[in-house]
This record gives sequence, structure tokens and C-alpha cells, in this order.
Amino acid sequence: MLKLENISYKVDNRVIINDLNLKIEKGDTIAIIGPSGSGKSTLLRLISNLISPTQGELYLNGKAYNQINPERLRMDISYLLQESDLFDRTIGENLAFPSIARGDKFDRKKAKSLLKAVGLGHYHFNTRVERLSGGERQRITIARQLMYTPKMLLLDEATSALDTENSENIERIIFKLAEEGISVLWITHSNNQSMRHFKKRIRLVDGKIEKEEHLR
Repeated sequence: MLKLENISYKVDNRVIINDLNLKIEKGDTIAIIGPSGSGKSTLLRLISNLISPTQGELYLNGKAYNQINPERLRMDISYLLQESDLFDRTIGENLAFPSIARGDKFDRKKAKSLLKAVGLGHYHFNTRVERLSGGERQRITIARQLMYTPKMLLLDEATSALDTENSENIERIIFKLAEEGISVLWITHSNNQSMRHFKKRIRLVDGKIEKEEHLR
């Protein structure tokens, strides 16, 4: 599905990703671990096409990134940042944004279902997001990201602001999607989290894959 071939990324004289090769198949679930500054977030930014490699090529279903419409890539590869990225408006306006961006009708039924799934079903669409806690805002961000089902979901410490119960609830939602064929790459600093559910665990050090484990 996705192939990274001899990917490097440099800023000035600093090498952040160093000649990295990786294949990700449909339905793969991969935990990405490693020390701070090892290039984990940069790797996801490259895969999501937010930045371009200074060397090497990325391919999605055999087609090079530069041959794919960027809008199409953004729909196929969804990137969930570590910090919640909400508009300071209502929950409903945030959940409706993906449909507005696509020119589609807002699926209120799905939005309500996702709100309930992330444990926020007691809130209304007209609730202002500034009333929410940091963890609740992050769960709204996750629900918004899942309004449309991508081919690949990239998560950067997506549950770091959540308590154990809500974190595990989000994991259940994400890995249910993986069972349906979505590929998942998840940066985590939690050793326990990296050992749950995932098929593989990759340790990144100095922009290189130091170790790749098959967990199941």
C-alpha cells in the first residue's frame, strides 16, 4: 500500500530522517517508538505530505506522491496531531468541517455516533468547545478525524492527554477500523500502549529504524 524508498530529510546540515525504507500494507498496525528528537513526528509529516523528502520517494499503491493530487492524498492519509486542533466554535461546526471541505452534506447521525463512541454523547452540537477540558477537546478532534474513513491513519501521541479509560476506549475505536482494513501508524511514548493491539513495533533512533518487531 505505502512504500518509503531511501527517504531522507535534512534541515540545514541536520539529518532528521536518514535513508529510511519502510513498507506498510493494508490493515497494518504499527507502533512507532524512540527517544525525543529521533524523527518520529517528521516521519509522519513526510507520509502525510506536509513536507517533502530531500532524498528518496514515497509511493501510495505504486504511484509516486508527486503524481497524486494533494487533496486526494489528504483524504486517503489522515494525520491526527498530538495537540487538539479545534476551531473555537461549537462541537457541531468542528465535526461538520470535513464535509464542508469535501462539499458533502454533514452526516449528523454519524457525528452523534462518534460523539457517543468517544464518551462525549452527553454534549450537544451547539456546545462551545472552549467549555471543554483538554482531554475532551482531543476526543472531539479524534471524532472529527473519523467523520470520513481514510486508507491510513497517522496518530502522534493521540491519547496522551487522556486518562487510562478514555485512552483505551479510543484504542478500541481505532483498532476496530484497522480490522476493516485501515492502516494505522501510531507514535507513542507508552510502552504498555505500544505492546497492545499492534502487529508491529518500530523503534526509530537518529532518523533510522533501529529495530522492527513483529508482535503478532
